[in-house]
Amino acid sequence: MGVPYRLFSGEVILRYRWRIWLLFFGWPKMGWFALKSAIRSLFLSKPYPDTVVIGSHIEALIFGLFRALHFRKKPDIVWMGFILTSRRHPVINKIRSMYIGFIFSIIDKVICHSTLEVKRYTKQFKNSRAKFVYIPYGLHVAGREERMQPRKTALSERPYIISAGRSGRDYVTLFKAIEPLPIDLHVVCDSENALAGISVPPNVSVLCNCYGAAYLDELSNSLFVAIPLGVNDISAGQMVLIQAMAFAKATIITRTPTVEDYVSDGAESLLVTQGSVNELRAAISKLLSDNELRVDLAANALAAFEKDYCMRAFVHNLATCLMSSSSLGPSNGQ
Repeated sequence: MGVPYRLFSGEVILRYRWRIWLLFFGWPKMGWFALKSAIRSLFLSKPYPDTVVIGSHIEALIFGLFRALHFRKKPDIVWMGFILTSRRHPVINKIRSMYIGFIFSIIDKVICHSTLEVKRYTKQFKNSRAKFVYIPYGLHVAGREERMQPRKTALSERPYIISAGRSGRDYVTLFKAIEPLPIDLHVVCDSENALAGISVPPNVSVLCNCYGAAYLDELSNSLFVAIPLGVNDISAGQMVLIQAMAFAKATIITRTPTVEDYVSDGAESLLVTQGSVNELRAAISKLLSDNELRVDLAANALAAFEKDYCMRAFVHNLATCLMSSSSLGPSNGQ
């Protein structure tokens, strides 16, 4: 696309089973990474950036404050992938909303991964300096080509379907739907809260420490993927959905406004009503018995991934979004 850029990379592991780990270890590590990146980007870079793209509230806070201290040209600050989840206590929600509102007063653009969220946040933060923009989520799957090659199945291996994720999931409905069916279910989830108080059926295996290559192996070797969602007002399930599409897997996912930005019922996926055990069970049974439908959904999903949700498409959408409101081109976007 001819857009000059610099990438300031680093590894900050944010996997956790208890939120307290995130508060005392994850966020301080993210803060240190953001501090170093802000100094390199806003004080040491030559040429000076027109736009910086960050991915967390901590980075947004540090970059926004550093920009305010700088006397040179002020670059646009873009927060990519913002999602505002709710907490049970209204006071906590109020405090979080005020904090996020402050961050929106010191940055310029917020990229969301659903059209519903753009409308919701624009209304909720109507006095925000930042503008809300939608671009589809996209990703790169390492080792995808190798894992998509046909492999020999051991006689001892049992076929299974897979579900994964912790945020906004409705595993209660999925477990009730799968329990009487003649198929195993592997659930990749490292959050005790997401599974708290749920009775796990005999044909369900919960994989709590399944990350990276091990997770991708589980996904690529499954028959198809089921993604039950318990929320309908925020982005949820898109990452697992797109990973499944990348591996040419048929999927079943809860119908929500944010999901319908990505797939259509009967084309790239089967969409089911939220909380409906019978509908979810019927969809699983249908994919188990109808191999032609499973193959068609998988082919359509793979085509959609390669056209709209692969990393090349995502970067194209991101750069187009950034260039629409900045002078990217002669200088550096970071």
